[in-house]
Amino acid sequence: MFGRKTFVAALILVMVGICGYWYFYSGHSKQYSDVTDLSGEYTVDSEMQDAQNKLNKNIKPADIYTRTSARNAIALTIDGSMDPVTTDRILDLLNKYNITAVFFIDGSTAAKNDDFVKKIYKRGFPIENYTYVGLAHLDKMPQEEILLQLLKTQKVIQVITGKKPEIFKAPRTKYTLDLLKLAAASGLKAAVESSVYIKPDEIKTDEDADNFISKVKMGSIISLPVDIPVDQVKYEPGKTDDKPAFDKKPGLKIDIDKKIEHENIVDVLERILKAIKAKNIKVIPLTEFPLKITNQQNNKILSYNLSGFNKIAALADHFLFTRAYAASRNYELLRKENAGKEAHTTKLILTTEPSVCFAFAGLTKPKIVYDILDRLQNMHASGTFFVMKNDIDKNPQLIRDIIKSGNEVGIGIRSLKDANFYTTCTEIDYVRTKLRAMGADPRLAMQPWGQITADTREAVSAEQLDLIGPYINVVNSNMKNYTSAQKVMDNTFGKFVYSLGRGWIVYFRLDYYNDDNLVGKVMDLVKRYKIDNTAYNSFYDDPKINHNNDSQYNVKSVGAVLYNKKFRYNFAVRDEIPENRRDTYNPLEKNHVTFKDYIKKRYIGNPAVGMDSNALGFSIAGLRNFDMTGRIHTTRPVVFFTFDDWGMDASINRLLYVLRKHNVKATFFVLTHNVLNNPNLLRTIAEQGNDIGAHSDMHKPMTTQDVKTNVLEPSVQSRAEYMKDLSSCYKKLEMVTGDVEVNRHPALTRYFRPPTLTVSKMGFECLYDNGYTYIVNGSYSTHDYDQTNLESMINAIKKGIFDRNGQVRKGAVLVMHMSDSGQYTAVALDMILTANEQRKDNDPAKFFPARLSDYLKDGYDQSRPKQDENMAENKDYGRYLYKNSGYGMEGE
Repeated sequence: MFGRKTFVAALILVMVGICGYWYFYSGHSKQYSDVTDLSGEYTVDSEMQDAQNKLNKNIKPADIYTRTSARNAIALTIDGSMDPVTTDRILDLLNKYNITAVFFIDGSTAAKNDDFVKKIYKRGFPIENYTYVGLAHLDKMPQEEILLQLLKTQKVIQVITGKKPEIFKAPRTKYTLDLLKLAAASGLKAAVESSVYIKPDEIKTDEDADNFISKVKMGSIISLPVDIPVDQVKYEPGKTDDKPAFDKKPGLKIDIDKKIEHENIVDVLERILKAIKAKNIKVIPLTEFPLKITNQQNNKILSYNLSGFNKIAALADHFLFTRAYAASRNYELLRKENAGKEAHTTKLILTTEPSVCFAFAGLTKPKIVYDILDRLQNMHASGTFFVMKNDIDKNPQLIRDIIKSGNEVGIGIRSLKDANFYTTCTEIDYVRTKLRAMGADPRLAMQPWGQITADTREAVSAEQLDLIGPYINVVNSNMKNYTSAQKVMDNTFGKFVYSLGRGWIVYFRLDYYNDDNLVGKVMDLVKRYKIDNTAYNSFYDDPKINHNNDSQYNVKSVGAVLYNKKFRYNFAVRDEIPENRRDTYNPLEKNHVTFKDYIKKRYIGNPAVGMDSNALGFSIAGLRNFDMTGRIHTTRPVVFFTFDDWGMDASINRLLYVLRKHNVKATFFVLTHNVLNNPNLLRTIAEQGNDIGAHSDMHKPMTTQDVKTNVLEPSVQSRAEYMKDLSSCYKKLEMVTGDVEVNRHPALTRYFRPPTLTVSKMGFECLYDNGYTYIVNGSYSTHDYDQTNLESMINAIKKGIFDRNGQVRKGAVLVMHMSDSGQYTAVALDMILTANEQRKDNDPAKFFPARLSDYLKDGYDQSRPKQDENMAENKDYGRYLYKNSGYGMEGE
């Protein structure tokens, strides 16, 4: 008996040990003893040897960025690695609130999945070193381990982005003199000493965020950890972790009631950013914070202060013109009148003008500049050349020739180590005076390279100039020795930037490449393959021949686009948007629409949607309320062209030209995940009289079907996540198009098209709660993304419009796509509309395109098959439709 009890006890101890091992090393936190082997794909043997050689020569230690009491601003860092979806959402938030941040990334995650790193780099945010595994207590590690952690990460990030990090951070680490020397030997210039860490689970509400930010002292470096640091010692749970939450593993049973819900990191960040904006706190780049300089002799870290001598040395090259201009202008008074305002950098001009902007700097090689001027003239294009003091001093004739050629000149601001407000103002005045004497009056400023300081932004604002920056920078640090223009293109644009967009500012540095002929060749390729490809060009409608084909984008100077008020706009202000279009307004509640009526009367279905395939959560009785036709009820030969997803200018601009050419309006169901990267394109769709509907933010279907069992499964998003997705989607559309009306017809609708056309009861409930008025699947999907030739695409559209007898399917709703994959859609639609225009009005094959909003009013009921579109009968039936469908000639 005793032996049996002993065996059972021993078995229990073994099981507890196994569970404990799994918990400590797999479930709750990363552990140092379970760190990915560092001898894998990215070897750093030579770098290790090089670092050791530097250490043997008593290398100067790295410095430390730290909190300052002299700066009325804060800095923000995001520490750790994320999945690509979370990365996108965080980047969208930073762009939305116009806040900069530094991302500290661990090398091991980046090496396994570099998508999120590329996304960060593409958006222009700094990426720095967070050790190879986000290793805590780095100062306690052996020297060789520290070097491996830092060097591996340096190499991984450099391979992915082409830029080696210059700053590092290690969680819960003391920056000792030895550690800072090892960092310097690894090629790192400085460490970061964060002042305040955000604890995500303590920021549950906007009020929590507001309280948190209220306690943050100005001059602090705030850090948001998005990943759990790796400990070098075994994790010992504290008293608050008696019942830790396990991540769900395959085959692991979880007690749902005991699962701890953590705050979503994206929500936490938005609450923090909202609080920062509400309090008008400046967030400046981390590199603008002061450095602590390490003193090797006494192992102390001293605060860095400029000596009077250094200040004089920094101003030496300004001295000659300082006397002439400082005496004539009171910069102290200028600064006081400016009241601390800082110029915002414009990289993307909010405009619907079909033009791209070229900007140039680095005018030290006249041969290259003249070559660029010739190429611009051959393109019938113009650009903006930013002139620096040394440019105008060394070669004034070159600057005169730029102005004489009809191109724009702006003021180039040099990146000087000890520049301040006064020296920057002095230099601006000097260049502006010289340019005015040459007949130009510059209104733009640009600092082409180097970190833009708060003093520079303040000086530009005080001098009443507009500060410009690149949306696309054609020069990256690893391109200097390139000889192939195509290689530069591939490096700059990658596989997915098919075209440039309206209002984008493209920057070329003219003195960077070792090959003097390269920049001109690159500019030609940019024009040919990223701008000219936005034009609609079919075998019978070529813009070079047809002067009415206005689909071609132009290349213009920045000022020509920036100051053209005809096409400029701003994001919609809530108070300027009619109440019934605001995201806070729910028309379903206002009109007392019940959920049952919502499904029955406001769902425009699809013949393929049913319980056995793609409708989850509905009873058989509930499915009887579903519309299966997908057609709008009408007695007239009206059809509706709808376009899903999102794309770039190359695809969408061609569609818009075809619609404009035939005076047709359509409905665009927009996928909003990346729409704020190119808001001008969305605004253009709306301003040309088309409907704007929603297609979700992340394109996650309401239900999925197991490919093996055909069993329907819930959405990959929870109810709360789906609610946020739908809310975020509408808010983005509202921000860009909420105030657009064409002939008193609002562009923004509350129509929704479900991703992949699949539906679920939970999804419908979320749509209902978010106030989407109609759910529109449609009667026929053309599958344009799969069509292999023009003929098959034409046949697909015809099949959606006409029945077997060649007569119009009245009320047909055709599903097409605006993405780049639908390569034949625009041309096929053009040919079909051209043929249709040639038919007589009484021809049974003649159809009349319309927008969904022309018919889906609040009184429209899909459950009434005999319902007409509530339009008054008109004796001149054909002419009436022709005018009111938007299909007739302007003014008819």
